[in-house]
Amino acid sequence: MRPRYAALAALLTGAGMLAAPLARAQCDAGDGGDPIDLGALRDSFPADQGFDVPTDSPVRLRFVGRVPSGATLCVEPVGTPGCLPGAVSVVGDELVWSSAGARPFDPYASYRVNYSDPLTGALSLRFRTGRGPSAGPPPFAGIRGASARAVSSDPCDPNAYDITVRFNRVVFDATLGTPWPESDVEYVIYSTRGPGVSGPRERDRARLQSSGSTSDAVAQRTFRLSSSDASGPVCFSVQALDPLGRSITNSAEECVNPAEGNYFQGCSTTPGSHRGAAGWAAFVMLGLFAGRRRQRALVSARRTTVGSAPS
Repeated sequence: MRPRYAALAALLTGAGMLAAPLARAQCDAGDGGDPIDLGALRDSFPADQGFDVPTDSPVRLRFVGRVPSGATLCVEPVGTPGCLPGAVSVVGDELVWSSAGARPFDPYASYRVNYSDPLTGALSLRFRTGRGPSAGPPPFAGIRGASARAVSSDPCDPNAYDITVRFNRVVFDATLGTPWPESDVEYVIYSTRGPGVSGPRERDRARLQSSGSTSDAVAQRTFRLSSSDASGPVCFSVQALDPLGRSITNSAEECVNPAEGNYFQGCSTTPGSHRGAAGWAAFVMLGLFAGRRRQRALVSARRTTVGSAPS
């Protein structure tokens, strides 16, 4: 190898050796989230400007990571200053207000939620109630299917997959009470089976905006699954939660095997399925290795032929 080519190769090798730890450090640093967001207000129940809210709804403020210290919360009727009697408690990453009475709110009335903390400052949310108490927990959010798409553009995990889960929107029976506003229903997607899954593991949760049309009865959510979690068959279920945390439990699930494509007969994490995927990968690697050896042999043969030819 000529000296200038050798120097260039050494420079590129050194740059690669320096870039790899830097990339790993950036990926590792990104796993913990942005610490600046810790304690920021993320969500509220009821939703701000919500209407037809059941009169038995709690008031919940959800924060990023933790509830900031020094937080205060007051719920008052619009037009009637003064906090309603109730208890404020911290539950995980939420600040929860519970009424001191059997029925916290009057029907067809407007309320204001006044909140403040040293980080966010003061803010105010409003909602209006409906005709009465809720219609009960959300009916089963039927899961409709799951699919996987390889993600090669993720520098931190080039073998990750984007998983899309489709499910039915909740439809309440209005004869049983006041339906929860659609913006106040949470859909939670769990991994039920798969590599490293010993019990239901939350993968995604979302509140959907009102569809405004019965043709939008099916919704979907897409989230990323790491290469280690997507190394074999995975199964998912969907639960719908009301603001009181109630749900009609179900065991329906949909499964997909990211490593072998979207077609998947049943959900099984048996060793046989892993051996099949590993065997196919080994076969591909063996073919690539043999192809490279053959290419090197052909190049060597051409050089030998050129070198032995008469001048």
